[in-house]
Amino acid sequence: MNDSLDIAGPDRVAGLAARSRKRIVIVGAPRDARKLLRDLHARPVPIIGFVDAGHHRKRGPRARDRHLAVNPRTRPLPVLGDIDRLDEIVDLSGATHVLVAHSRPRKHLRPRLARLAGGVTVHWVAVGGEAPDLAGLDLDAPDSVARPAPDLRGLAAGVGKWLRTDGARLAKRATDVLVSAALLALFSPLFLVVSLAILLTEGGPIFYTQERVGQGGRRFRIIKFRSMRSDAEAATGPIWASDHDARCTRVGDWLRTTNVDELPQLFNVLKGDMSLVGPRPERPMFVEQFSAAMPDYNLRHAVPCGMTGWAQVHGWRGRTSLRKRIQYDLDYINRWSFWIDFRILFMTIQHVAWGKISWNNSPAPKKPEA
Repeated sequence: MNDSLDIAGPDRVAGLAARSRKRIVIVGAPRDARKLLRDLHARPVPIIGFVDAGHHRKRGPRARDRHLAVNPRTRPLPVLGDIDRLDEIVDLSGATHVLVAHSRPRKHLRPRLARLAGGVTVHWVAVGGEAPDLAGLDLDAPDSVARPAPDLRGLAAGVGKWLRTDGARLAKRATDVLVSAALLALFSPLFLVVSLAILLTEGGPIFYTQERVGQGGRRFRIIKFRSMRSDAEAATGPIWASDHDARCTRVGDWLRTTNVDELPQLFNVLKGDMSLVGPRPERPMFVEQFSAAMPDYNLRHAVPCGMTGWAQVHGWRGRTSLRKRIQYDLDYINRWSFWIDFRILFMTIQHVAWGKISWNNSPAPKKPEA
């Protein structure tokens, strides 16, 4: 048996993990995967399994088959599942690289691959010719484990198919302007009451501004009703707020619990700093921390940030998985449509009304998942 092709069976996965930082999953139709595997014989790479992405499942491994046969000289490759479970398979297996074997364009794979945040590198390998194109396949690059694939970077930067056109971008911006202006007019009595309450109970400034990172990495000042003492971070520096934070004022605690302190962000939307819907903006120091831990984090800045987002309405905020938040943000970017924006707005109204969402009383995020 030829051992130069290091295909790992279930009993060898632990040993491979100990010897190498790389854990590679092959994705594609069975025929394409076999072609790629046969031509990888000169590279002793730790391949841990195969994920079936074929359109015609009858041509692929049967449901009861646990291995993909390559040829008599090599070990069969474990079948880890089908493409619908790709993100789960990558998480559970600890894969660091995904090799996509394709003989023709497979656009249906791109949204699924876009969810693979957190240091998973994706390589597209064309196998349509006589031999797979392995010229650009560099599994030994020092930063390859932490570098997002160019295809994914382009996918996120290109946004969803609707938002690629000038007309769609103009329509989204027009919606932001009209809705934010209408809401500012609607909430103007509430703005007056809150402003008076802050002045009469605490004095000092009514609004609080803070630097955030928006689309394209551009920095802007986000506007909120002031809910904490003016010197809240004088001793501690920038820190995350907590439930019933002692730094909150009497009025501020209510503002944060009800999310009313977020309403002045409508001015940011009207100005063009933000959109009504999009990935939530973070402070520059947190962006640096998160992007250092998870390079795919910066893909969120391909679109305007928002007052609410796809991750928030699904519960991924505060002390939750940063990786999951990125996955939902990228999913929103690649699936964008007006319907999704309206759905997120409707879900936000529901959750806030029922007390299920609070962007304020949340501890710091957990350490990013490996």
